[in-house]
Amino acid sequence: MKETIAKINKTKSWFFEKVNKTDKPLARLIKKKREMTQITKIRNEKGEGTTDTTEIQSILRDYYKQLYANKVDNLEEMDKFLERYNLLRLNQEEIENMNRPITSNEIDTVIKNFPTNKSPGPDGFTGEFYQTFREELTPILLKFFQKFAEEGTLPNPFYETTITLVPKPDKDTTKKENNRSISLMNIDAKLLNKILANRIQQHIKKIMHHDKVGFIPGMQGFFSICKSINVIHHINKLKNKKHMIISVDAEKAFDKIQHPFMIKTLQKVGIEGTTSTYIKAIYDKPTANIILNGEKLKAFPLRSGTSQGCPLSPLLFNIVLEVLAMAIR
Repeated sequence: MKETIAKINKTKSWFFEKVNKTDKPLARLIKKKREMTQITKIRNEKGEGTTDTTEIQSILRDYYKQLYANKVDNLEEMDKFLERYNLLRLNQEEIENMNRPITSNEIDTVIKNFPTNKSPGPDGFTGEFYQTFREELTPILLKFFQKFAEEGTLPNPFYETTITLVPKPDKDTTKKENNRSISLMNIDAKLLNKILANRIQQHIKKIMHHDKVGFIPGMQGFFSICKSINVIHHINKLKNKKHMIISVDAEKAFDKIQHPFMIKTLQKVGIEGTTSTYIKAIYDKPTANIILNGEKLKAFPLRSGTSQGCPLSPLLFNIVLEVLAMAIR
């Protein structure tokens, strides 16, 4: 028994010494993870597969550049479309509350609650770094956000995003659309977005129909399932059974949100003033670099879409989707 314990302790000691060094144990640990995210073959527009690294990079970069391109720029048509629907709107008191100046307490709270063990954005800083130097960073960040509120512009590095591609499980990974794009943002951008998300979330129920459950505090997805089952039971009791239930799955839904339409929709529901200035600036001129198999590809502009991985994105997506939901109703 003593010999067994000694061997276990020796093994633990060896593992502890070796695991964080560029040695075989570390290589074995990361090999499986690297293989899971590695893209070694992709199909072009003709459906022909290629394993050439340069071609794979070109195909994926062009695909995402086109995906995030601006597809709708007729602002008058947007206004006419939105005028058809009476979206729910915040009252003046709620608008003023949302537009209050950012406080050091908000910054401090968000930093404290940053998730740990997350990959950093282009700036290389992690949540743990900000938590360690929270007291020193909070007053600096407060001055930065105050200056931004006055001038309405952000420094160029604020707009930079890194995109990592994660293959969707049980899908043909040689098809470029079967990779999920995850955005890694600079930590300052994530901090501001989280502050704005916290404020919008306080009022989100006021501008959403009661049927909506996604990204709404206190609501769960199974609520809709239960409601659908009750509707089916009700229809079965009717003499006229000519009804149907339609399930719609929007492909690349987050990526196809048009920024001008999003801003106009936000203003229509009462998200205006300083909050609107913040969001306009965030989506003014963002850029992204794809990290493909460990290599950083040439940057391209993001003219549409809300970033998956951004704390503000689900709420913005939800508000824009409410227009479609109202049109269906």
